[in-house]
Amino acid sequence: MRFLILGAGGIGSYFGARLINAGHDVIFVARGKHLEALQQKELKLYHPEFCFSKKVISYSITQVKEINVHSFDAVLVTTKSTSTQALSEQLQSWFDNEKNIPFLISLQNGVDNEEILSTNFDAKKIIAGLTRKIGAHIVSPAVISATGTAETILGAIEKTEENQKFLQNLEKVFNEAKIPTQISENINLELWKKLIINNGVNAICALLREKTGVIMHHEKLSKIVYGLMNETAQAALNKGINISKEEVDEMFTLITKFDSIKPSMLVDVENNRELELDEICNVVINNCEALGFDAPYTRTISTLLEYTYYKK
Repeated sequence: MRFLILGAGGIGSYFGARLINAGHDVIFVARGKHLEALQQKELKLYHPEFCFSKKVISYSITQVKEINVHSFDAVLVTTKSTSTQALSEQLQSWFDNEKNIPFLISLQNGVDNEEILSTNFDAKKIIAGLTRKIGAHIVSPAVISATGTAETILGAIEKTEENQKFLQNLEKVFNEAKIPTQISENINLELWKKLIINNGVNAICALLREKTGVIMHHEKLSKIVYGLMNETAQAALNKGINISKEEVDEMFTLITKFDSIKPSMLVDVENNRELELDEICNVVINNCEALGFDAPYTRTISTLLEYTYYKK
């Protein structure tokens, strides 16, 4: 298959490297010094079970617009959720009202990306996805450090015979590329379960400048994480999604046992980048408020992080 990866950061580079290693064609879209390094040197990715060092094809978003849209089977969107709206508008201009566009696969944080994309594109072409049990980030331009299995769950926003056939093929392709993948019949539930983990550890790790292992194995801090996770489950009720206590406990155990990593917000803080506060924290606060109650754990942690980070 032929893939375009929009956002060659940690996750995008990991997926791209795995797919290239399995024999697929991949073009990366990046920016800044990372793009310059990718265009001049090899992409190097270090993982406990997989090392990759190879020259890859990479462009800026403006350069890639010159490539024929029909040449791609799928576009993997792995950018920050903060850029989804702007990226959706750029893609709409790029596709220029083409009806036969590739499938758009969002592998981003948050639960609203697919809704944003569907304002500019046919929802039947949008695949929601998430990847968990993976830590991956840029350690220097064109150099990626990754750990974990990258368990991936995918599902169509609006099911059709075409996108179900595509998903079956994509599931096979990803699994053969050593990206363990399954198709969900209820992808919105899975997105909110991923948000339980993200809201649980992302902001608090960024606030305290600590990896997940430190937080999860601290008696008092881990109780705050559990409170953050429970608030996320409460927020999901506003979208008609019921997440049980057992499922919250499962997510809590998952992150407790997983490798100690730097969540994306901590990496963003260290690199002075925009934080996904709206997409991870405020979505929980807003949905709780819509149900008539507060989200004190999430409000406290996100407010403290926003104040300490953006006051600089």
